[in-house]
Amino acid sequence: MNCLCLLLCAVAPLAGDIPPVSFRDQVMPLLSQAGCNSGPCHGNLNGKGGFKLSLRGEDPAHDWRALTHGELGRRVDPLAPVQSLLLQKSSGQIPHEGGVRWAAEGPAWNLARLWISQGCLPDTPGAPRVISLRVDPAEVVMPPAGGTITPRVTAQFDDGSSRQVGHLATLEPSDPAMLARVEAGQPALYSPARANGAVLVRYGPAQASLRVWSAQGPAIPAQPASHPVDRIIQQRLASLGITPVGGVDDGRFLRRLWLDLAGQLPPADRVRQFLANPDPAKRAHEADYLLAQPSFADVWALHWADLLRVEEKTLDARGVRAMHGWLRRAFLDGMPLDQLAQELVTARGSTYEHPPANFYRALRDPQARAEAVAQVFMGVRIACARCHNHPFDHWTTDDYNALSAVFENIHYRVLENKRGDDLDKHEFKGEQVVFLWPGDSLHSSNPAAAKKATRKPEQPKARLPGETTSLSQVDRPQAMADWLTAPGNPYFAKAQANRIWRRLMGRGLVEPEDDFRLANPVSHPGLLAHLATELVTSGYDLRALTRHIVLSEAYSRGPQTDPRATADDGLLAATLPRQLGAEQLLDAWASVLQAPLRHAGHPAGTRTLELAGMASQKRGKRADDMDRFLRAFGKPERLLSCDCERTSEPTLAQTLMLTSGQLPHRLLTDSSRLDRLANAEPARAVEELYLAALTRLPSAREATDCARLLTDGPDRRLVLEDLAWALLGCREFLLRW
Repeated sequence: MNCLCLLLCAVAPLAGDIPPVSFRDQVMPLLSQAGCNSGPCHGNLNGKGGFKLSLRGEDPAHDWRALTHGELGRRVDPLAPVQSLLLQKSSGQIPHEGGVRWAAEGPAWNLARLWISQGCLPDTPGAPRVISLRVDPAEVVMPPAGGTITPRVTAQFDDGSSRQVGHLATLEPSDPAMLARVEAGQPALYSPARANGAVLVRYGPAQASLRVWSAQGPAIPAQPASHPVDRIIQQRLASLGITPVGGVDDGRFLRRLWLDLAGQLPPADRVRQFLANPDPAKRAHEADYLLAQPSFADVWALHWADLLRVEEKTLDARGVRAMHGWLRRAFLDGMPLDQLAQELVTARGSTYEHPPANFYRALRDPQARAEAVAQVFMGVRIACARCHNHPFDHWTTDDYNALSAVFENIHYRVLENKRGDDLDKHEFKGEQVVFLWPGDSLHSSNPAAAKKATRKPEQPKARLPGETTSLSQVDRPQAMADWLTAPGNPYFAKAQANRIWRRLMGRGLVEPEDDFRLANPVSHPGLLAHLATELVTSGYDLRALTRHIVLSEAYSRGPQTDPRATADDGLLAATLPRQLGAEQLLDAWASVLQAPLRHAGHPAGTRTLELAGMASQKRGKRADDMDRFLRAFGKPERLLSCDCERTSEPTLAQTLMLTSGQLPHRLLTDSSRLDRLANAEPARAVEELYLAALTRLPSAREATDCARLLTDGPDRRLVLEDLAWALLGCREFLLRW
C-alpha cells in the first residue's frame, strides 16, 4: 500500500471510489504542518508574493477562495493538477522563497494533488467539525540519552465521531532541540538528551499539549515524606531519577522566612534566640508569628499594587494612597481572595471614597479591562486574541470580543483634572467616579458607545474549556465576578495558588505565573490541584495556604551546588536563589545599619515596603536618591497588569549604585549601629554585624580576621564601615537563598 493510500485509510474507509478529500480537515492541516499559513509566511498580515492565507488556518473559507480564485489563476489546476503552483512551488520544482515544503510524490503532495484532481471541492455545509483534540500519552518521560516519541493524536468531531489525525497534526516543540516530523503516516518527535519542554499539537482549530520530561537517571524509590506537598514532589523526582537537595540550616531558613513573609531581615537578637532554641517546632512557631504581623499585609499589598497598576500618573497621589491603604487593610483583616476579586471586579463609585474603583480608573477601555481581569484573576494572557485567534491556546477573537463586552457599560466621570503637564493626556489629577451605564451600552444613547457602532455587537460571555457562560444581566461585572469565583471555575483558584507558590518559591508551577496555556503546561499538575483545593477549602485564606507551603520540605531546600546539574524546569529539586527585591534591599541596608530612611513626605524611619508607590517622574524633575536606587534594582513603573514588569536581573547600574552611590554612603555614615559597635568588644561587634546582615554567626576564621582588623585599625568606626560595606555587597546578602 503506497503512502497516499495510508493517508486516505487513516481519514476515511475506502469503499469503491476514493472518497472526496476534505479541504478543511485534510488540505488545510497540511498547509499548517508545512508552515505555509504561519506569520513569517503566507499567514502574514500582507501575505507573501501576492498570496495570503489566514493566520494558522483560522479561516478555511477564506483560504479556499485564495487558492481557487486567486489572481494568478494557476495555484490549482484541476485539468493538469501537477502543473498547479501549489504543488510545484511546495516541492521546489520552480523557485519558492519558502523552500521545499512537500517532497514531490510524497504523502502530503499526493493528497493535495488528489484534492485538486477532484475539482478543488469545498467542504459541504453541515460536514462534521472538529471540536477537541486528545494526545496519548499526554506526558512522556524520556531516557537520559533521549529518544523518539510517536504520540497518538485523536480528533473528536461534533457528530460524535473520532479519527486518528496524527499524520495531519502540527507539532510545535517549545525546546528548539526537539525535532518533529511525520514518518510512515505517524507523527514522530525526537527528543535529545536533557531536553525538557512542551509540545503544542494542533489540528484545525483544536489544540492539545504533550509534556516531555528528560530523566536524569533510572527511576529511584521516592523518599518518604509526611507533608502532602512533599509527597507529590517526591513522586515526580523519583520517576526522573532525581535526588532532591537537602534542607538548609536554621539561620538560612529564618532569613528566608522573614524575607518572604515580612519583607525584611530578622533582627539580630531574634536570630540569636532562634539559633539557640532547641524546640523542634520552632520553625512553625516562627511562621505563625510572622503571619500575624502587619508586615505580612505590607508584603502582599505591595505585590497587588504592582498587579493593579497603582501608579500616580493615572490614579494621582491621593488615589494611590487610597488604593494601597485599602489593599493593606484587606490583607490585615484577612479578606478572602475571592472576596478581594469580587470587590475589585464589581467596583464603582468615587475613586477617593471607594478605593477599589481605582481598578477601573487605571483601565480606560473594555479591552484593557478584559485583558487585566483575565491576567490577574484567571492567569491567562488573552491579548493575542485581540487581532487573531491565540496561536498557543484555545482563545479566539470571538472569545476576546465577548469578554470585552462584559465591561462595555462601565464608564467614568472626571470631576476634575488638575494635571501638572498639559501635554500629557494620560495624566489625571482629581476625583473620578466609576459607574455602570444603565442598559446595554452597545445599543444605548451613550455617546461613547455610539462611536463603536460600526463594530459587530458581541453577546457578553465568559468561557471555560468546552462551555460558554452567557452574562446577559445588566450588571455584567457582578455576573462576571460571580462566575469567576464560583466553586467550579478552574481558573481563579489555580491562578491564585500558583501566584502564592511563586512568591514563596521563586518560580511558579506555571511560569510566568499568569500565562496558563496549552503550550505552557503545569510542571506539577497534581501539586497545583492540591494547592488550589487547599485554598478553596480554607475559604481562600492567604495565610492558611502560605503556612501550608512554608512548612514543607520543598520550601526549606537548599540551592543547587552541583555544577553538573541542569535547570530543573520547576521540578523543585532545589531552591532557586533570587535577588532581593528593590524595597527589600533598601530596607535591609537600613535595618542592618540602623540608619533611618528619609522618604519624601513620610516620617523618618518609614520602611520602603510600606510606601504606596513612587512619585511619577515629571518633566524637568530629577529623581532623588531613593527613587534612583529603587528603579536601579527593578521597582516597576506599574504600567502592566503583571509581576513581569518587576526585574531582578543584575545590572551594571546596580553595581555602581552599591559601590559608589550616594545613598549607600549616606546610610553607612548615618548608621547608629556602627556608632554603637565602635565602642563594643571587637568579637561582639563582628558577631552582631554577621547576625544582622547574614542571619548567621561568623565562622572561626571570619571572627578572628575581622576582630583583628578592628583591634589593629587606627579608626574602629571606619573599619566597621568597611566591614559592613563588604557584608552588604556580598552575594550571601544580596540574594535570597
